[in-house]
Amino acid sequence: MEITWHGDRCFTIKGKSTTVVIDPYDKSDHLLEKVKADTVLLTGDYEGTAKLRAGSEDAHVINWPGEYEISGAAVVAIPSYTKEKEEGDTKKGRIILFSFIVDDIRLCHLGNFGGELDEETMEKIGDVDVLMVPAAGKEAVDSKKAHEIIESIDPRVVVPMNYKANEVETLLKQLGIKDPRREDKLVISDKAQLPEEKTDFVLLNMFP
Repeated sequence: MEITWHGDRCFTIKGKSTTVVIDPYDKSDHLLEKVKADTVLLTGDYEGTAKLRAGSEDAHVINWPGEYEISGAAVVAIPSYTKEKEEGDTKKGRIILFSFIVDDIRLCHLGNFGGELDEETMEKIGDVDVLMVPAAGKEAVDSKKAHEIIESIDPRVVVPMNYKANEVETLLKQLGIKDPRREDKLVISDKAQLPEEKTDFVLLNMFP
């Protein structure tokens, strides 16, 4: 499996028999055409997503809560919200969290999550191998909350996204990490290579 970060909340997950793209956006330069996605996961109805739906005719687009089995990926789409719900804008604050399995590896993408992980949500998320977590501090959680989420989910690998540099630096200090891994792509050849006793923190370079 190869995990590539394209900036913001956008990732490509390329498995042995399927390719999943999460939250492509207008500036990702026709990403769907480049990678030939089998499945596109949309965490929210953000600017540009309507156009992306039209440009992904060959891909299955998931943007609604539920459980799906599509093109070699088992996907659980979980309703949630950003910080905007707390400010009274319930419609604008709605998002989808994704927990999905590719190549027997469970990944979780939290979008612009800004709320609380209740028991029902945690149960749907399941045991996570790779967690993609925001640390933005605006619509999404800040470094303090991201730390709490990581502690609660206890993934084997953490990949930050949609973050501010200072928030990630603070998060690293909170986690006691002085020298995080930096990679162009996160390559996982086998689930057995993932850490058992600790959580690995990987900063991915943005790949347009």
